[in-house]
Amino acid sequence: MKTCPRCGVDFEENLTVCPLCLYSETGSAGNSESIEPETADLRTLTGYGRLSKRQKRKLFWEISVIVLLSGILVTMIIDLISTGLISWSKYTITACLLLFVNITLFSFLRHKMLLLLCGSFITTSLLIILLDIYSNKMGWGTQLGVPLLLSLYLAIYLIAILFRKNSQHGFNMLGYIFMATGLLSMWIELCVSRYFQGRIKLSWSLIVMVCMLVIAGILMYFHHRLKKGAELRRFFHI
Repeated sequence: MKTCPRCGVDFEENLTVCPLCLYSETGSAGNSESIEPETADLRTLTGYGRLSKRQKRKLFWEISVIVLLSGILVTMIIDLISTGLISWSKYTITACLLLFVNITLFSFLRHKMLLLLCGSFITTSLLIILLDIYSNKMGWGTQLGVPLLLSLYLAIYLIAILFRKNSQHGFNMLGYIFMATGLLSMWIELCVSRYFQGRIKLSWSLIVMVCMLVIAGILMYFHHRLKKGAELRRFFHI
């Protein structure tokens, strides 16, 4: 038995290449050399590892389609057999279709932020409206659900734009997120008070907004000081 000088595995005397790490005792010129780690990695890659990022996304999309379609068919068949019509399975079917659309958008439009968010917002809004219709048209979907969802997507889009446009990523980004959270909480209270009480009222969201502004201001100050080159130890008096 021989022992590989690279990985230490034992193998047969008649072998010249290590079966584990592909270390070679002799090269083409008869001198002792080993196969480059990159070459060994490429040789030992699985079929999935050889796929490009685009191919991996496509494979993920195809597997997701199969799983979601299977879920739709199974729940539909069970519902038809048990009740004789499509009743409770409509919730599963609607949710699976929403997941399918969002997975498709993420798989093929992940670098087009505006189209991705618009498509996701439209499909998610449709889900909320359908759930509202399923619950005997109570009206919460269009009056409460969609406005809240719109504010959430707008906040995500604005934060993403700030991340792209701002070359300095640090405490300032956290500050923007805290400010967006405060604004979002105010909008949520406005929509909820208008829907349930019939009037616009702000109370707890103002407290949240003030807290978020204080935290954001502190983070912006940290970012401004650190941007000027202040050392952390000197800045915090350590």
